[in-house]
Amino acid sequence: MSHRANVREPESSRVRLERDEVHLWWGRMDAVENLDGVRGWLSDDERGRAERFRREADARAFVFRRTFLRSVLARYAGVEPAQLRFELGEFGKPSLPGALARVRFNSSSSGERVLVGVTGGREIGVDVERADERFLAPEELSRLARRVLTGEEQVALGRLTEAQRAYAFLRLWTRKEALLKALGTGLSREPNTVAVGLEPFAGERVLDASVFPGRALDLQAPSGFSASAVVAAEPGERLTWERRFPHPGAPGSSPAPGSSSSPGASGSSLAPI
Repeated sequence: MSHRANVREPESSRVRLERDEVHLWWGRMDAVENLDGVRGWLSDDERGRAERFRREADARAFVFRRTFLRSVLARYAGVEPAQLRFELGEFGKPSLPGALARVRFNSSSSGERVLVGVTGGREIGVDVERADERFLAPEELSRLARRVLTGEEQVALGRLTEAQRAYAFLRLWTRKEALLKALGTGLSREPNTVAVGLEPFAGERVLDASVFPGRALDLQAPSGFSASAVVAAEPGERLTWERRFPHPGAPGSSPAPGSSSSPGASGSSLAPI
């Protein structure tokens, strides 16, 4: 079942988070020239992890992802980004401790893009993926489909044209990973044990409550990317999805992607269903 998603653009100064709101923040690393000014936000553990990367590009990407996340969460916590502390769940999902535990969040990155989802007390999972040659090659696509899709999803995927198949698989994958992240298991649970459906969502999709009582939404994303979010919600609850804009001082500040740059639009190598 699908519902029309209530999506609005907020005032840039608003940082209050109501229980029915889902805030979605986009950042892009290629909008950042220098990260030196924000490296001090990192914890000792994060700095150590950054130093262990062999390639400078990988270390820079890690620093960007962590400082962008800190910049976003600090606006809800009312503290400086460097003051934030994180706890890890059984399968490694991070959360904020103590009085800040109500601010639930999840993040994902692919290529130069980062997506952070934030809610007021609801479990959330987000995923963004860039379509690369791996997804576009028919042989690799078939191999991945056999490994991560349910039997019904594989049959449905096989009915599509080759051009449609790549985008449909990417959409399925982002939905599945967002769901598994909302569940808190991540990929420690096999993706082929949960079904998310192949068809495009016309707004919110109500999920099977036996798997996860919540909603899924395919997000607007830059050309060549696919993104999804899954949020816990009871039957009949109405969610408001907000595209948020990082303040000018945040690393990776950039406008949220518009409908003209959503997957499958002009300039994308993928064909929508």
